[in-house]
Amino acid sequence: MEAFSYSCQIEIYSHLFSTRVTWGRNRITGQCTIAAPNTFALLRTCRQVRLEIGRIWLHQILFSFESAQAMLDKLTDIPPRKTRALIRHVRVSGDPLMVYWDRDDGKGVHFRTSQVLNILPGLALDCLTILGPWISEVCYDTLDMLVRHGAGWRSSTFLCTTLPSSRTSTSTSTIRPCSSAGGWQCALEERDGATSNASVEIYLATSLHPCSVLLQPATRARFTQALPPGKILKTLILMAPGEHEKEMLVAIRHSPYLAEGDMREWMAGRTWAEVRAGQEQVDVGHGEAGLSLVDQYTHVDEYRWQTAWSTSPEWSD
Repeated sequence: MEAFSYSCQIEIYSHLFSTRVTWGRNRITGQCTIAAPNTFALLRTCRQVRLEIGRIWLHQILFSFESAQAMLDKLTDIPPRKTRALIRHVRVSGDPLMVYWDRDDGKGVHFRTSQVLNILPGLALDCLTILGPWISEVCYDTLDMLVRHGAGWRSSTFLCTTLPSSRTSTSTSTIRPCSSAGGWQCALEERDGATSNASVEIYLATSLHPCSVLLQPATRARFTQALPPGKILKTLILMAPGEHEKEMLVAIRHSPYLAEGDMREWMAGRTWAEVRAGQEQVDVGHGEAGLSLVDQYTHVDEYRWQTAWSTSPEWSD
């Protein structure tokens, strides 16, 4: 029988390995999610498959993490050039990473997703998917920093259930409107250049019920805003109160960019492994540790929202 061409082999393997592996502990329930035990069965048992595909399977698999800490714990030990740079698809919770230097007094600092990614040099993702935090102001700040300072990915998909129309400045205590897609578009063009083809697009779910697969075109519709007289894109608010009642997807594309706000500046240049081995404590959530749950799904892009916080945690800047 005639052997398949290399391109045909890769096409077959792309379907075979269009799956996901999940790590991490739910901050609310304390339950750990693990990948199905047979995820890599073919690679482990078939020498011919390993010879044919090499490490290209890393391009296909979705690496899913229940928390930023789980992502750092798993990816920090992977060689940046040989393996980490081959990963193309990552999904992670957008909850801030909280690191305490004095847990008893509640003294610590939290890092948004864009800052956390900076401690993983060598990332060259095709797509980064973030499940936004439940607290609307935290969700907005995470998204805003991702647009303005994100790096290590070509495109990013930010999923959320709530975003505020305004927020209060911590330095001046004044209420400021939240940026719209047009405002973020202006910020991207100022950062990357007008000819960079960078873009920000907002989509809303077509149903009021959580759909769990908002990445699929059939479950969403483009959200557009008319520019009122006397307004400019930079000052147009994201949504008026009462407009946002459905799940939202924000699709971001930008050119390569050297990010600011590297969390290692606060950590005196230490690696994540050195921080974990030091005196600092990492907030792992409020739930008690439970039994591990095998990740089950029908579609690789399915997601589930963690239960909302009963009370908001106290974070210090």
